[in-house]
Amino acid sequence: MAASSLLLIDIDGLRPDVFSTALLSGQLPGFENLFGGPRLERGLFQPVLSTAPSITFTSQASLFTGAHPAQHGIPGNQFFNRFGEDNHSQARHYAFDVGDLLAVEDAVQVFSEGLASSCLKAPTVYEKLASSGWKTIVAGHMYAQGADSWLKPSFVELARFIKGKNLFGISPAEFDRQTSNSLLAAIEQHGLPDLTTLYFLGLDHESHLSGPQTQAEYLRQTLDPLISQFWLNLQEWRTMTGKDLPLCAVFSDHGHIATPNDDQHSLRMAFPFDRELGEFFDALGLDVLDIPGESLNCDAVVGSNGGLAHVYLRDRKSKQWAQPPDFQHEALPTGLAFWQAHAYGRYAPELQNSLAGVLVRDVEQDGWEAPYQALTPQGLRLSLTDWFNTQPAQEYADPVNRLNNLTGPLCGDILLISNYAQGYYFSGPACGMHGGLHPDDSYATLAYGWPGASEPAWLEAKTAIQQAILARCQAENNRQPSTTDLLTGLMAGIIE
Repeated sequence: MAASSLLLIDIDGLRPDVFSTALLSGQLPGFENLFGGPRLERGLFQPVLSTAPSITFTSQASLFTGAHPAQHGIPGNQFFNRFGEDNHSQARHYAFDVGDLLAVEDAVQVFSEGLASSCLKAPTVYEKLASSGWKTIVAGHMYAQGADSWLKPSFVELARFIKGKNLFGISPAEFDRQTSNSLLAAIEQHGLPDLTTLYFLGLDHESHLSGPQTQAEYLRQTLDPLISQFWLNLQEWRTMTGKDLPLCAVFSDHGHIATPNDDQHSLRMAFPFDRELGEFFDALGLDVLDIPGESLNCDAVVGSNGGLAHVYLRDRKSKQWAQPPDFQHEALPTGLAFWQAHAYGRYAPELQNSLAGVLVRDVEQDGWEAPYQALTPQGLRLSLTDWFNTQPAQEYADPVNRLNNLTGPLCGDILLISNYAQGYYFSGPACGMHGGLHPDDSYATLAYGWPGASEPAWLEAKTAIQQAILARCQAENNRQPSTTDLLTGLMAGIIE
């Protein structure tokens, strides 16, 4: 017996250890209902890794397309499309999270115009299921391409949540309540569709502001009561319609790592101050994109994504972004300059001790799908496998597979790995961060549950989910399960 409907509960930034500890200790009675009750008899808890970078828009795209970043085309919250396929063939810098360049228009258009969805190069689950006649609703999420109904936050709500203070602000808890209430109102009016997605952004926001140690309290005090109310509505819907309860998934896109909330460890392009990265490019004589509204007639663009940063270089001879830069005379020297800045503060004193790795790729020779290699401070190039074998294993989670599944035309010519061990990151100051390859910010939550299923039906679905994920991972270089596998499991659970 296969499930005939799905309920997806997406909690941005939720660490799996926080979720499992709270759930197993009986602190989340609302969530317990989704897994069969206090004994969690209808629950399957699957360890998964985020994408590289372990950042929201990249991993959320993988969750809802089932594709790796190299295929879905979103290599970060911030990235650069040097070819301009989605922008009338004009190169374009994207910053869905606003970023140092204050790309407020991008952040607004994510919801007002579906900007992030329009950049996807892989179909969403809503598009895939539409051909089977499934009706779908999305509450609060940035990707809703193909959904029948999209309940999105208003610009005013977003502004009050992200930037509002005191009387003019909205707390993370209130923002999440508004999202949940809008979905409940829609279900009350139109009924529960075949696929329902509920996205909670507040926990991630709270983790950035106050650190990941606040997650357990936010789960207990804010999210569990909202899930309890949703469960009551589900029970009423089941009584009224006589239909089975949906197969559920509770999941996140990434974890969080605690970071020093200060300017010293925050590496930015912010104009006119906090130009740690800007000073570096200035010293090299490269005009980097670092002023809001600046023309792309520049030499370099940076996409900052927490633990990782893309660096894009324009070919100096042709002055064309769509042409690969000279690897020997442009990419390699710039990569080595980053190591010199790290080692003894050359070019930019504030970059000293800030890096854990510098990766380069030779698109001039190998094309836009060129893989990354690790560049050593001595100028040697090593395969990712060889280089990571020399690094502390506890600092990285399945890095080679994740980086290989990131690499594509929209990636940087250079990829910087911040020195998490010393607290550095590519972002504004925050108490919690993600975007890197460390286990703390890389492991994500994924739990399946089917509360209304009989024991045989659940065992059949559980086995199908586990086997489907295992088979895919084995076929893809024996990688560890990832957020890319959410749909792999769901599809196995709804197909006879």
